Amino acid sequence: MRVRRQKQESLLVIWVVSALMLLGMGVLLSELWKLQVPRKSGFDEVFHNQSVRRVRLPAVRGKIYDTHGKCLADSVPNYCIAIYTEELRAPRSAVANTLELLHEVWARVGRKPDVSFRDIQQHLLLTPDVPLVAWEDLDDKTMARWRSRFEEWTAPPKGSRRRREIPGLDLGKPVQGRSIVLKTGELRKRGTTTAANTLELVYEISERIGSPRAVTFQNIKDHIFARRPLPLLAWKNIDDRMMARWADSCTGLAGTDIFCMSARHYPEGENLAHLIGFTLAAEATREEAGERVDFDLRGIEGVKGLEVKYNELLEGKPGSRLVQIDVSGFHYRDLQIQPPQPGGDLQLTIDANIQRFAKEALMLRQDGEARDVPVRGAVVVLDPNNGDVLAMVSAPSVDPNAYMNSKRYRQLLLKDPHKRAYHRAVFGQYPPGSTFKPITALGVLKEYPDYGKTIHDCVNPYYVDKRRKRCWIHRRGGAHGELDLRQALMHSCNVYMFEMVQEVGYEPIHDMAQQFGLGQYAGLFPDLEMPEQKDKKYGNLPASAYNTTDACNMVIGQGAITASPLQMAMVAATIANGGTLYRPRLIQKWRTAPDREYQRNPTWAIRRIDVPEAALELVRDGMHDVVMDPQGTAKKTRVPGIEIAGKTGSAQYTKDKTPAGDVIYGTHTWMISYAPCDFPRYAVAMLVEDGVSGGNTVGPRLSALYQKIFEYDGTLQKEEG
Repeated sequence: MRVRRQKQESLLVIWVVSALMLLGMGVLLSELWKLQVPRKSGFDEVFHNQSVRRVRLPAVRGKIYDTHGKCLADSVPNYCIAIYTEELRAPRSAVANTLELLHEVWARVGRKPDVSFRDIQQHLLLTPDVPLVAWEDLDDKTMARWRSRFEEWTAPPKGSRRRREIPGLDLGKPVQGRSIVLKTGELRKRGTTTAANTLELVYEISERIGSPRAVTFQNIKDHIFARRPLPLLAWKNIDDRMMARWADSCTGLAGTDIFCMSARHYPEGENLAHLIGFTLAAEATREEAGERVDFDLRGIEGVKGLEVKYNELLEGKPGSRLVQIDVSGFHYRDLQIQPPQPGGDLQLTIDANIQRFAKEALMLRQDGEARDVPVRGAVVVLDPNNGDVLAMVSAPSVDPNAYMNSKRYRQLLLKDPHKRAYHRAVFGQYPPGSTFKPITALGVLKEYPDYGKTIHDCVNPYYVDKRRKRCWIHRRGGAHGELDLRQALMHSCNVYMFEMVQEVGYEPIHDMAQQFGLGQYAGLFPDLEMPEQKDKKYGNLPASAYNTTDACNMVIGQGAITASPLQMAMVAATIANGGTLYRPRLIQKWRTAPDREYQRNPTWAIRRIDVPEAALELVRDGMHDVVMDPQGTAKKTRVPGIEIAGKTGSAQYTKDKTPAGDVIYGTHTWMISYAPCDFPRYAVAMLVEDGVSGGNTVGPRLSALYQKIFEYDGTLQKEEG
């Protein structure tokens, strides 16, 4: 029998193996020490940089005031119901999973489900393992749509032949009968996404405050993907009643709070919408003052009018907040806050009361005007002594508060046939009609000072180069007969102007129109730091006439000549003050911050009109007769106790064509005016599109405006009642 003996291991081998093991452990410990101690600060810095994000904080926008300090554009608090999505990471919620699936199906079906939030809660509480019928009685079109979208949704991934399974839906039966059924039993076992938890919270808040959801499921997913550390503003601009309901029933809900942002409000509404403009949510920025911005709370920025022209002054300087977050976007704490600096303020020359008077006067309907369409036109009121803009109205107008808060309202404006968003007073270009005749007269009188005594005969019919030309009175079968220049202005005689331009030519009239600023930049919105008269075209003033007929058209404000109501108000103001053309001043003073001193924006005389004093007096006398003489064309403009001067105008234009090719003409009706005649304080240009005539359409409106203005400034005693 062979006895088995235990083999003795060499002691040397044991020591060698032990030494190698100890050496290996020493190397590992050494490397671990190097990582944890000498390089600790470097890793800390990398971790800090990776987990710190910069949030841009918008500043409170500056205010806009009228000349008396009345606020026209205000920054007000916008209270929102906010949801902090990084706090909604509950492990499992069957209701949230069901809502998430419901919305995914809804997006593909295109029809609202037949179950409510409370129905889902009740179903999961009482019969969670029974399938939930979410849609019933689907029509053929909806069923076909759902089957097609379901096939796309469950299509096999690239490189696979197995269709994708959707938990809660039967892969083989997307429709059961004519219903879509959700297998809620499967959804109870699934983990819950942050988006689903957020959706459930939105539904819960909606039920408790009694207000429909204001965010979609897609909005929630987009926010979590791109802006998770920021609050999701689920309801904006909530009123006191909704806030009270939230405070009473929702304060115990996790992840929700009231968040306050700055919003814009326009107390005058439509009255100043075109001039002041409005704001919308600003575009998200990725860089501010040379530093990267990871998240932008997106304040507001100007998009029209003064709001966009002086946006840099009004918006202030944004601040920033450094926040520490983890890889999932959870907001741990704020590391540093740099508060924003509020924007600067503007004080305008606009008088809110005169602005309102001008709007009300423009809205007065006259005989012969269509009642089924809004009044389309503009009014500009200037102080002729310094160029201050006292009122500037464009109609029809828009509601700036609705424009900011309603996307549907903005979309309707894009299709509006009456062009409500168009600023007619500044950007509208119209043939000035007979309001151009004072310029024609001054151009001739500058070259021929005695021309005022020249007599021309207004005959009917009248021909220029064998082509019949009409005076407005010819359409009534009459004629003005013999008259001088002052009488021609009073009667607005076209024939006198035709005769005059054929004698002296178009050049002196063009030169005078240039001196009055026609065809040139009006300078309404200057740069505050560097006001200047820009050399660019504004309106149209042809340098020459093609032929005699063309010249005859232009001297009565027809043909290719176009001007804005603002430019024609400047013409009236220049004649009123004795020949000084002022740049219209809209900004009276401004400051860069609420705690800074105002800086004044000076008045600026562009030029002195080169015309003899006697010529100017003759034209002023003619404009006085237009209103105050019994035979004047603007008798309806009179206001008892006030001497008013003016000039009417009716400019014909091609409005449309019939199917047979016949031209349909429309008439833009004008009047320029100033008052009182001896010491003018107000110069006005008023335009009404598609009116009857300047005297009949604009005259009564201008009378109503002057009546209110002179009662307002105390010149006239206000009538009782």
